[in-house]
Amino acid sequence: MLAGVKLFGSVDTFFESSGTLRLGRLVANATFLEALLRHGAFDQYEFFCPSEAEQARFSEMVRALPDGQALLGRCLLRHQLELPARMREAPWDVMHFGGWSRYLPALSWLRASLSPRNFPLTGTIHSLDAPGMAGSLKRLLGSAVGASDAVFCTSHAGLEAFRAQLDLVARREKLAWNGRLELVPLGVEEGCFHPPERSLARTRLGIPSSARVALWIGRLSTSSKADLHPLLHQWRSLSAQDGNRLLVLAGGAAEGDVRSLSETAADLGISRSVRILPDIDDATKLDLLGASDVFVSPVDNHQETFGISVVEAMAAGLPVVASDWDGYKDLVEHGVTGLRIAVDWVSPPSDAFLLREILEPRVAQLVASQGVAVDPGALRQAMVDLLADPIRSKNMGLAGRERARKLFAWPAVISRCSEVWTSLARLATERAVPKLGEIDPDLLDPGEIFSHYGTRPPNNQVERVRLTSLGLEILEGRSPMPPTFTDLLAISDGKLLTALVLGLRTGSRPAAEHRLECAHRTGRDPAEAAWLLAWLIKYGVVDLTAEKT
Repeated sequence: MLAGVKLFGSVDTFFESSGTLRLGRLVANATFLEALLRHGAFDQYEFFCPSEAEQARFSEMVRALPDGQALLGRCLLRHQLELPARMREAPWDVMHFGGWSRYLPALSWLRASLSPRNFPLTGTIHSLDAPGMAGSLKRLLGSAVGASDAVFCTSHAGLEAFRAQLDLVARREKLAWNGRLELVPLGVEEGCFHPPERSLARTRLGIPSSARVALWIGRLSTSSKADLHPLLHQWRSLSAQDGNRLLVLAGGAAEGDVRSLSETAADLGISRSVRILPDIDDATKLDLLGASDVFVSPVDNHQETFGISVVEAMAAGLPVVASDWDGYKDLVEHGVTGLRIAVDWVSPPSDAFLLREILEPRVAQLVASQGVAVDPGALRQAMVDLLADPIRSKNMGLAGRERARKLFAWPAVISRCSEVWTSLARLATERAVPKLGEIDPDLLDPGEIFSHYGTRPPNNQVERVRLTSLGLEILEGRSPMPPTFTDLLAISDGKLLTALVLGLRTGSRPAAEHRLECAHRTGRDPAEAAWLLAWLIKYGVVDLTAEKT
């Protein structure tokens, strides 16, 4: 690292393919990246991409942002195969990831194996109820994570749930958690604070100017977000009292979920006062936030740890009626920015619990969430009160916008990240790399496992190598060198490859001796030389012989 240059690193590009569902994790990670590049305290940002195609996609996504070319200019893009060489230099002030389960343990071991200095590793939680959670936690607990590394928890509820699971697995496996848990919320984009003017938004959406509108935005998924059918049952009473009320349910949805909600609305006779809008785009979302009077979110699912849609509604100046559940407790200040509705719940039946690792995740989530009861009477009354009292609703909405600006706007969140990273960096300078010199025990050497697969064992020490007729044609310029895959260029060093070929001009040589000499001459890893020599044999440039020539 250049003197005085603050460098952020990640093997996470923060952009994922989301299909038609605007999943909260995907939105949070993508907007985090933009906010980090705009508001972060680093001079440069180094990202290790898994492929050349992903590197191009990353560049395209960043370039498409406002001032994207300038933002991209602060990014160093490399292939993940370049990571070991960079780890030996350890130039970063911190490495951060949009999740914790995959990268945090793996990078802690890579750091322990290769890095000459300690630096913080951090990752963010999202859902905490996935099958296989115990296995992921066991790997984290058994990793080389140390006191200057941390998991970012987006809410108090999420932090306590993560801590409870860590403690349970740690006791069971007789392991200890050596890292930290830090409270760092997610953020929302600046555009949410500036929704379209109400009359204009309602005109575009076809909503009457006199309607009182309650809005849900989020996945329309009973299994993985919230069962909205109880909300429809309560809405029947509200629409009967006042035919000028409209409930809008909008968000990413599968066809079956839309059909189920539509059929329930029809059965209850409220189809005219309910509008279901699946797979909305960002412009429509902003119009809905600008056109509505109250935001309602009776989430009942254990996968929720924060609630981006709630903060977006607060930023837009809407009062929020939300379940008193999970991360929502941190977001909605009861009686000030909205109303939280009491929740009662019980664990799933024991037989269903025993099937937790067998059931499809959506079924397992559905079993758990159907035992979560958001008080229906209180939910109905909260909507009645806020829809009937525009002044109170407006005041709550203004208070919510102020709270969102103070705590959940991206500049505030990035500032909180920087605060934690600075503290962790100080700790890192006081401590050596945890478990220095050890490698990841979960790495299984294919040379040991699959040594019997081939005709000859790998890294054969007996055979000699020689140029083939194709190899001679290549040396004489009569044939081109076989192309290498661009994603492998980081471990396909041209000088080493040339040395392996040129070194056989005078005849055959012992394979092991040839690999070692070429690696030493070019300053490359002997293992890389062995791999490239195998590649030359694969393409017929070199072959094996038992005879001296």
